[in-house]
Amino acid sequence: MNNNSHRFLWVLCFVALGVIGSPLVAQEGSSAAGVATSKRAARANEVAYSADRVTVTTQTLADGTKITHKNFSKVYHDSQGRSRYESFATKAETGEPDDAPSSISIYNPAAGVSYYLNPAERTAQRHEVREHTPLQSRAAGASTNVAPARPPMPRPTVEDLGTQVIEGLEAKGERVTMIIPEGAEGNDRPLETIRETWVATRGRVVLMSSSNDPRRGETVMRLSNIVLDEPPAELFQVPADYKIQELQTVAKPEPSSE
Repeated sequence: MNNNSHRFLWVLCFVALGVIGSPLVAQEGSSAAGVATSKRAARANEVAYSADRVTVTTQTLADGTKITHKNFSKVYHDSQGRSRYESFATKAETGEPDDAPSSISIYNPAAGVSYYLNPAERTAQRHEVREHTPLQSRAAGASTNVAPARPPMPRPTVEDLGTQVIEGLEAKGERVTMIIPEGAEGNDRPLETIRETWVATRGRVVLMSSSNDPRRGETVMRLSNIVLDEPPAELFQVPADYKIQELQTVAKPEPSSE
């Protein structure tokens, strides 16, 4: 896969994270106007913050060997709903992050654009991000291709984990357990996946999450050094000395209905 394809897929993941990670606001209404109103309401309730984020993924092989990857990033989110993610390479000798980010992504939902910045080359790739509408979703579902029948998926089990203090903030926890039936993905026995999420009661910021999936291993994400304040506005702008490249439009994923 070439660098441009890799970056395009990275932007898709980034936009999806923007959908999932934004503060949760009920989106009701059957018309496009209702959807637009709910999106404006969601942005009006955005909470500004900055934080360090560490994500650790661990896979255990059949012989017991563990493969661990640790990713470091800085996250910035302002009251207008704009997000900035700075990713840092890891020093081989210490396992600690580099001093300067290796890549930066900026997402502006109000303007409908995202940028992928390469600090080493001083370049920025610009993507327009289209919003899904109910009409688009229905049209997409009207395909003449019929997918093979799959076993019905059981409803997930949701557990309230109560509250705890994380990084000085009160957080409410939830555990979601999903059973993937035998044969749903070529599996010869049922699979169980477990996801835990701890969300700050103030601002709906995801402070910590974990996912345990036998297909992918265990992934744990945690925020630290959290500052609940407005980040500088220039963090959400492309520096003047960067060369901007226009790339293809990205279709913003719909928020999960779960």
